[in-house]
Amino acid sequence: MKSKIAALAIASSFISYAAQADINLSGFASITGGITTSSDEELYGFNDTFDFKNGSLLAIQASSNIGEGLDVTAQIVSRGDNDWDTKFEWAYVSYNVNDKLRLLAGRQRAPLYMYSDFLDVSYAYPWITPPQGVYDLIFNTFDGISAIYSTTIGEFDSTYHFIGGNNSDEIEAFGEKTKPKMDNLLGGAATFNREWLTLRAAYFMADVSIPLTDLDALANGWDSFGYSAYGDNTRIRENEGTFWELGFQMDFDDIIVIGEYTNLEIDNSVLGDEESYYVMLGKRFDRYLVHITYGVDETTVDDFTRGLPAGTPLDALKLPTQSAINSQKNDSSYVTLGLRWDFHSSASLKFEYTSHSDDIDSNYDAGLFRTSLVTVF
Repeated sequence: MKSKIAALAIASSFISYAAQADINLSGFASITGGITTSSDEELYGFNDTFDFKNGSLLAIQASSNIGEGLDVTAQIVSRGDNDWDTKFEWAYVSYNVNDKLRLLAGRQRAPLYMYSDFLDVSYAYPWITPPQGVYDLIFNTFDGISAIYSTTIGEFDSTYHFIGGNNSDEIEAFGEKTKPKMDNLLGGAATFNREWLTLRAAYFMADVSIPLTDLDALANGWDSFGYSAYGDNTRIRENEGTFWELGFQMDFDDIIVIGEYTNLEIDNSVLGDEESYYVMLGKRFDRYLVHITYGVDETTVDDFTRGLPAGTPLDALKLPTQSAINSQKNDSSYVTLGLRWDFHSSASLKFEYTSHSDDIDSNYDAGLFRTSLVTVF
């Protein structure tokens, strides 16, 4: 299993075969089902009706070496929770300058996390999906350029991945579909590996703009009352966002320990500061892996309206603004118990139970059972 995961990482998570002399095709799939343990619970898009669409996907990647160090790569993905609509996730040209340096241009995966390179390839990691509290940024791809440099420092193999570009994919925020802009996206990640130990760090920054009808109307209202600073804090327009991540993995034959910490800040906005982390402990038994993960997610938001007196005409703006602020607060934790069975050389069957606790509102506590058949081809 370890050798397969390492091979997937090196080959961008795919096992390729030749479709033509100069074109390689590869792919992966996850067929996932889940159900919550109570009729009034919802978690990760699942409820008390067993659902096989949410989390299920099928992907195909085509790549071609066109000579003299140039490669072209495209990946399309169909997701069940998007009614199986097909979307280009990757489409880029790469150039191998030498054995150590590779340049890429086009739509690519942003190296935000430890498992970013094979984020959708469930076969490549223990869980059905990586811990969603950490892996919850509103985007994971970008349009732009990047450079990947590999070298050796002492006894460590090291890789540095630098990117620059933007993203404007459609998302849903505050109950509204919108197209945010992540402009001037810059940053990079560094990974160090030595035998059983992997260490990772990443840092990114961008100018974040998210047009939202209700928030923009509130912001205009604050402006009209002469509270332009409150308006600026309510609307999300070219706010500076920063994201950083620390991760590690220790793999001792039958024992595996994985952990990641992320921090997201978007200055002067109602989105708040997010901190998330998880730690996973796993034990291998031949073709089986048993694992347990503990994670914590916290979001703190500055209520910039708290100093305003109540019972004034400003309540028409203050109360909905405070509601938007409170909706972003989060203080939750979860425990996931999982079993992975590698019953086939290219496929695994996974079972997981997650117990989620909300320390702000216990009405959002939930239990979720999921199972998934995952494969690469």
